[in-house]
Amino acid sequence: MNKSQIELIVRISETGSFTKAGEELHMTQPAVSRAVATIESQLGTKLIKRDKKNGLSFTDVGERILITFRTILSELQKVDELIVAEQGLEIGKVHIGAYRTACTRFIPKIIRTMESQYPGIEIKLSEGSVDQVKEWLRSKCIDVGIIIPPDKDFDTVPLIKDQLIVLMHSSHPLSQKETISIPDLQGEDILIGKCGYEVQIHALFNEYNLTPKVRFEMDYIETGLSMIQEGLGITITTKQNIWWLPDQVVVRELKPDTYRDINIAVLDMKDTSKATDAFIQTALTLFAQEDA
Repeated sequence: MNKSQIELIVRISETGSFTKAGEELHMTQPAVSRAVATIESQLGTKLIKRDKKNGLSFTDVGERILITFRTILSELQKVDELIVAEQGLEIGKVHIGAYRTACTRFIPKIIRTMESQYPGIEIKLSEGSVDQVKEWLRSKCIDVGIIIPPDKDFDTVPLIKDQLIVLMHSSHPLSQKETISIPDLQGEDILIGKCGYEVQIHALFNEYNLTPKVRFEMDYIETGLSMIQEGLGITITTKQNIWWLPDQVVVRELKPDTYRDINIAVLDMKDTSKATDAFIQTALTLFAQEDA
């Protein structure tokens, strides 16, 4: 098999479409179909399933082969980088995965800085949940991710410590306190954000032999803010997760000071490309160990 065939299969997985993959690679849809049939014939197995009801999906063996194909393309990229490095140039590709807050708070500044310092590096961004970013790392869909613990499956570099805060309605009795402790929240309706908050909040309550009275779980902080406005509960979040506050919602510090770690993650730090290294170093220069 050649690089073009491998790249075609990977592009189909990324776009979820023969037509879109063909457009990106300047191939017609019939040409893509013929190429896929040739690849499957060469391998002696079916990689892709297509039907009108469920659309396009990869077989089990196809998913495993995809990981190998992504590894091959990554290694070929490193060859290209080594060659141009001999000529004093800086090129490459880096595919970043990040959850919503990271995409809002960190990624734009990193990308702008990289485009200025490394104009030859192509940057791609995928936004998803923390769990999605971790799965993308495992399957090698992305080169580097911004995640929060637990992260035992990856090599990580600390990026920032994000301080936990408490949000509540301005009429809530606890709003009269300047700072809030976990025992203050015993029996209160708690709105828990997903993406790792639930694990840390339960751990905080466990330290006092308490159990949070969870009323709702939510994917987005905007949902929590709207619920607080309606007097439906209190939430614990982080400073970086808040860039605006609606009317009647107030912030109180959580004491003692408590932080959530935000990390840069790769599968293997010894096996990263120069483009990925450039991303990591840029991110660290801009944000490393800044206390939010």
